[in-house]
Amino acid sequence: MQAGRRTILTGLATAAITGRALAQGRPVRLVVPYSAGSGPDIFARRLAQGMAPRLGSAVVVDNRSGATTMLGAEHVAASAPDGLTLFMGTSTTFAANPHLFNRINYRIDQFQPISLLIRTRLALYASPNLAATDMPGVIALAKAARQPLHYGITGRGNSTHLTGEALKIAAGIDLIDVPYRGTPMMQQGIMRGDLALAIDGIPAWLSLVQERRAKVIAVTGDARVPALPDTPTFAEGGVRDIGHQHWYGLLAPAGLPAPVLAHLHAATIGTMGDAELWQNLTHEGATIETNTPEAFTALIAEETETWGRIIRRIGLTLE
Repeated sequence: MQAGRRTILTGLATAAITGRALAQGRPVRLVVPYSAGSGPDIFARRLAQGMAPRLGSAVVVDNRSGATTMLGAEHVAASAPDGLTLFMGTSTTFAANPHLFNRINYRIDQFQPISLLIRTRLALYASPNLAATDMPGVIALAKAARQPLHYGITGRGNSTHLTGEALKIAAGIDLIDVPYRGTPMMQQGIMRGDLALAIDGIPAWLSLVQERRAKVIAVTGDARVPALPDTPTFAEGGVRDIGHQHWYGLLAPAGLPAPVLAHLHAATIGTMGDAELWQNLTHEGATIETNTPEAFTALIAEETETWGRIIRRIGLTLE
């Protein structure tokens, strides 16, 4: 009885301390497992901008890219559950990595899911010097090439890589992946002509496409992206079944006190419901989708099975 009472009192004390920390305006760190300037980083900074006034604290983006999002995840898994460290996790982090690597140094039970945030779209980009301008042209060029064309990705095992591997199978072509640490370096390769193709998100590439410093060949999903109305989907280009929609969600270290979880969840839902803040995001093809911590936990389990089937079909494993 005494032990149970002490546990309750300890939990209440932790919640009170964390609540005071947030109330006093201590900054909240949002750990993002991607490099600055990438599509996920652009989204995270909008998220931080929207959450700050709702939390009454500054929200600072902490970029910790590398190892297929695992470096950022490991850092958060080892952080205190005080409400001052958040993690922008992805389908790569929690649904794909467990099937790709024999060993990862974090577990889903080390995290407290808060809410799903968005589902995003990817696109296939090409160097402006590449002869092909559409999907049939890229396929013909790849089949005729003496050596496989190289395509850029933002990390082995993430959604850009899995989409590229699925494209190879669906189109019957051979490509060689070239992993970059972030979008900006990959864009340099495309603009210089060092890289024939690249697969990445959409927001960070729009200006390059508009300025004709990169070509966009096709987009994932069932419909065209409003920001790229003249760009067909992969299916329209004759390539079907190339993957599953990528998602981002908000999590914290496990053990978060219930009142703090409720506060963070309310701030998240309020932010994602701000239509003005996200009008560009939806224009760029993303779908906003939020849920409860319980529903997000269930979704991660379901998506882990789904991504597992995709990865087994591709036959991809990583060290």
